[in-house]
Amino acid sequence: MHEKDPFIPFSLLNDENDESEELDEMEEFEEPISVYEAAEIWASHGKDEDYMFGYTEEELEDAL
Repeated sequence: MHEKDPFIPFSLLNDENDESEELDEMEEFEEPISVYEAAEIWASHGKDEDYMFGYTEEELEDAL
């Protein structure tokens, strides 16, 4: 049996209640995190690269 592709109404694809634009706007106003704060968070997460906040490993190590 061949399954049909699910139909998604355009109104749902273009949902006016979508918060993604709102989140983008909020990110614009976020204060940058200091290298010292970033280093503490990075170290507390096992020096995971997902928590480097744009700093290099050397910068974070120096801040610890």
